[in-house]
Amino acid sequence: MKFSFSILLIFLFVVTSSAQEYTNSLRGNPQIRNFIKKNPAYKKNKSKAVLELPFWDDFSDSYIYPKSDLWQDDAAYINNTLAVNPPSIGVATLDAVDSEGKIYDRADYNTSFLADSLTSQPINLNYPGNSTIFLSFYYQPQGIGDAPEPSDSLFLEFYAPNENTWTEVWSVAGSDNKDFTLVVLPINQAKFLKDSFQFRFRNYASFGASTYPSLATNCDFWHIDYVYLNKNRNAADTVFHDIAFTKPLHSLLSNYEAVPWKHFKETNSQTLKSNITVNFKNNDNIMRLIDSLNFTLEDLTGTSAKQYWYGGTYTPVKFLESNVNLSGQPFNFPENNSNTSKFKLTARIVTDSYDSTQNNTVSYIQSFDNFYAYDDGSAEAGYGIYGNGTKYGQVALKFSPLKNDYLTGVDMYFTRAFKDASQKYFWIYLWKVDSNGLPGDTIRTYEGILPEYENEINKFHQYIFDKPVLIDGDFFIGWTQTTEDKLNIGFDYNTINNDKVFYNISGEWIPSAEKGSLMIHPIFGSIQSSVQKINKESLKIFPNPATDYITIDFDRNHQNNYSIEIYNIQGTRVFYQTNFNQNTLSIQNLKKGIYFVRLNDNHSKIYSTKFIKN
Repeated sequence: MKFSFSILLIFLFVVTSSAQEYTNSLRGNPQIRNFIKKNPAYKKNKSKAVLELPFWDDFSDSYIYPKSDLWQDDAAYINNTLAVNPPSIGVATLDAVDSEGKIYDRADYNTSFLADSLTSQPINLNYPGNSTIFLSFYYQPQGIGDAPEPSDSLFLEFYAPNENTWTEVWSVAGSDNKDFTLVVLPINQAKFLKDSFQFRFRNYASFGASTYPSLATNCDFWHIDYVYLNKNRNAADTVFHDIAFTKPLHSLLSNYEAVPWKHFKETNSQTLKSNITVNFKNNDNIMRLIDSLNFTLEDLTGTSAKQYWYGGTYTPVKFLESNVNLSGQPFNFPENNSNTSKFKLTARIVTDSYDSTQNNTVSYIQSFDNFYAYDDGSAEAGYGIYGNGTKYGQVALKFSPLKNDYLTGVDMYFTRAFKDASQKYFWIYLWKVDSNGLPGDTIRTYEGILPEYENEINKFHQYIFDKPVLIDGDFFIGWTQTTEDKLNIGFDYNTINNDKVFYNISGEWIPSAEKGSLMIHPIFGSIQSSVQKINKESLKIFPNPATDYITIDFDRNHQNNYSIEIYNIQGTRVFYQTNFNQNTLSIQNLKKGIYFVRLNDNHSKIYSTKFIKN
């Protein structure tokens, strides 16, 4: 502990105006990459039979990829979290990553590159001389992602089957976030009025110059919704007779998205919201009636009966989003003897018979496990502090457990950047809460920790403590970094809890200005067996300080193969050896300073400690 504070006292107050907290988009798309991993036999969309009019898609009933019966390629990402106030829930997002969720190989700094495509299946437009065929769509730049620069663009092309050519018919330059804009375009040229006509959206993207490569991530977001192609239309056909949900549901818990099941069972109703918020929109030009708003709660891990709740009738105002707060909490969560539990909350609206039904249902999975979470489990960005003076900077996240219990570890989700921070050591910190509600006395520290990236959708990496820590009230958990690189902790834009986040660069704790939630989950009670365990006290080095040689003492299992790594205080690896089986190691080639030793048994245990070279 004395060592940790001595380092902070030396370096924490060295700061310049360039140091700051920062969120940026993800390097790739973990949702897409996870889908590919779990569905290796998935085939990219192939050409289908020619479609007949009308063509319509609001992306509310597809996930990850566009529907193959309507669209020919897979580069656009179908989601319900990245746009701001879309016409209906679900949009197609064009950005800088390919159909496998990876940044395009052709991407480069300061140079625009052709990125995504969203291409329709062939459509029968064999209507010679018809002047009533129009294509309309909504688009939005940025949303809650990265804004495309003015040099970037979104554009639309039409395909002439007989000529086998694509022609650009519309484009818009990049800009900051703005409301969805409706575009209505005629299709009246003879070369397009053919069988097997197609249209496609494409975008140009660029990284821009970045002093810190860890900030070069997925970028230049465009969101598309309500794509409609039909005959018997005109340029004034801008009204959609549709009421739709526009946002997903969220947790029924008042302060968290998730809490440990055993904690919840002892408090139950004390932690539930007094209302449920749903978001829907009337896209019509007249007052419309929602005949009924209905809710169900289904026990996915138990045997209790499905619960129902009638939420009343509503008349959404034209073009305005309605936040409906339903008084009273009608649901209960039946207890069971398992360590976890899971429930599915569904909301449905019933409207007129001519209303599209595919966007009239939304669902949310309420999970109870062994951790606390403010985030919804989906990262839209990466968070961290970076720049001159942030070496030994700190970030802390406050939690208020429902009961006293032993903290056994922490889940952390790290996002990738162009230059990962995977070889940059950080320290996990636990703090008490001082009289001002800020991080106070240190409870425990865990030095020599490296970021770990998981190859699965929003999968957290577990760091399990060598000894459980009794938590008897509010506390902070976070990190101290050892370099000026940004760690890129997962950041959820859709739940706002930055009032619980503080960062410290110059010796003063500052409230976070980045609106969202850090993806850090303190774990209480039971843990998984195949996780990284921090064995801090089981690894001993002597003499310490040392000059020429060090002796390494730990609880060795001679049936395991061990690898050893040594890192300097800057996070650079200065020594690595596999099949490490000796006890004595020469350090004569190391410069004077502080070093971290990391032993890995290639299974689930990692031993870590530090020493000083004189």
